[in-house]
Amino acid sequence: MIAPRKILCSDTKWHTRYFKFVAANFAGANAAHWRLWRDRGGWTENYEVFALVDGDRIVSAVGRTRMRLVIHGETQTGYQLGAVATLAQYRRRGFARQLLDWVVEGVDEPGQPIILFANRSVIDFYPRFGFRRIPQLRFTAPVSIMPAGTRARRCDPASAADRSILADLCARARPTGSPLTARDYFPVLLWHLSCRPLVALWLPAFDAAVVAVADGDRLVVHDLIASQPFDLHLVLPALVAHPVTELEFCFNPGDWCAANRSELDDTDEPLFARGATPIAGPVRCPDTAHT
Repeated sequence: MIAPRKILCSDTKWHTRYFKFVAANFAGANAAHWRLWRDRGGWTENYEVFALVDGDRIVSAVGRTRMRLVIHGETQTGYQLGAVATLAQYRRRGFARQLLDWVVEGVDEPGQPIILFANRSVIDFYPRFGFRRIPQLRFTAPVSIMPAGTRARRCDPASAADRSILADLCARARPTGSPLTARDYFPVLLWHLSCRPLVALWLPAFDAAVVAVADGDRLVVHDLIASQPFDLHLVLPALVAHPVTELEFCFNPGDWCAANRSELDDTDEPLFARGATPIAGPVRCPDTAHT
């Protein structure tokens, strides 16, 4: 018999089942990485899973994260949905629709903002629940960066001390400039550092950390967590091990660096939003704030 179940941070016996469910439904997902994220304190009371279960088996689920979203400069408590999936043998039975109705109706207040990053196979699904597709931007900048003598120190997510410092920095960080961004999203950032091949580097002189990965002669800056704006060019040599000629930002660099902006081909991860406050795109929500 199919029954609804909400899985909370305290429901540890269901966590392993959920991690296996995610790994079975999303290419590249690893149950061990999700468990690592949970064990490092990433699953807090702000993350809930709305599920349909068949006995002790999860057959359909939607993850919902309560977040501080910043929409056109105004901080609002809202939600982000993720890990929306149904096991193949249980599809076409309306389970995803049932869960989306449950999630949307269960917000704290009518009209609260909800965002999600979908995949190309369900682009027509979310508008049925009042979601609007928001165009996204790509930011790039030509540079000429040579490595510095000493590289910035890596933040180790396995270290409780490093996690504590990073969580405190996230709580104080200035939101990156965009019509849609977020603030104080350490548990989501920790998921990316635990489950993806991303590295955070400390910039103590600027009370900041940056998530950046080199890709050939291009440096992809996934996020910048900083309490105050500063000239990002000052620290770039400490982030690279070989010469770099292009920067790509997975957020709106705003006050930190001048960059060219262009429409992003976002068919792999289209952004949808609903709520009383309309979001005028195009936007670029920080990569490591995505669930």
